[in-house]
Amino acid sequence: MAKTTFPHWLWNTFFIAVFSTIISLFCGLLAGYALGRLKFPMAGTLGTSIFVTYLVPPTLLFIPLANIIRTFQLGDTPWALILTYPTFLIPFCTWLLMGYFKTIPKELEECARIDGATRFGAMVRIIFPIAVPGILSAGIFAFTLSWNEFIYALVFLSSPEKKTVPVGVVSELIRGDIYFWGQLMAGALLGSIPVALVYSFFVEYYVTGLTGSVKG
Repeated sequence: MAKTTFPHWLWNTFFIAVFSTIISLFCGLLAGYALGRLKFPMAGTLGTSIFVTYLVPPTLLFIPLANIIRTFQLGDTPWALILTYPTFLIPFCTWLLMGYFKTIPKELEECARIDGATRFGAMVRIIFPIAVPGILSAGIFAFTLSWNEFIYALVFLSSPEKKTVPVGVVSELIRGDIYFWGQLMAGALLGSIPVALVYSFFVEYYVTGLTGSVKG
């Protein structure tokens, strides 16, 4: 692995995954709260529509997204992925958090409103702390999907030093019909360690968040 730019790949993957997760969690948190806690017309239909967009194959989206990236001259930069990954992360985070918010009793929020808290204050001080397992669960999923994403990274990044681990390992360590198996296995192992560490530290929150979202 000393003959490759693997440390750059690892840093690029981490940087892109963290920023994409933060953006997706922020948007998914607000959208999930609105769809799960507020009453307005077509809320259920809108929630279902958001989740359906997550099921759209990336192969159908990368062509129009490539035109957008080219228009804003973001090609071959990490921001090309940071701005495109939320297209499939936000719908999933919204759906997951919407289900979890529905499991939280509304009486808690109503009591806070009676005591003088605004809706925003009750949301931030009461609902969000209770929803930490769901938030962490959505964050773990978003981080994992960003870390393992291949198609967008393959299309939007071309410089060897700017590639992510999934793309760099495949494109730089396979030369025609020659496979550098030692380097491939080492790259796969090192690339999976960060995700394994995230799951190992937050596995209890992860299971709790999934259980709550399914019940919702």
